[in-house]
Amino acid sequence: MTRFCVEALFRRSRDAYVLVRQIDPGDFALADNPLLGGVPIRRWLSQPRKIKPDGSPDFSVFAFVFASGSDADRLHVGDVVELGDEPASGDQVMKV
Repeated sequence: MTRFCVEALFRRSRDAYVLVRQIDPGDFALADNPLLGGVPIRRWLSQPRKIKPDGSPDFSVFAFVFASGSDADRLHVGDVVELGDEPASGDQVMKV
């Protein structure tokens, strides 16, 4: 499992997003029905432009979209959350 720290939560139109920093190094995968900290998220992610203090790009930050906007209240800034188990056999996997 890969751990992330919640850095921000925000809404845009009807969608609710969570901005997280990857704690554990390495690749991770999104299964068909991924969970972040036990909360359903869409099988979608973005890597926003984030700059480190030295001016280099920060590739450890990701944005996920909650499956339901009402789930945004289930996570809080500072929470350390896991991206679920390895995908079950037969799941379609999106590797990052």
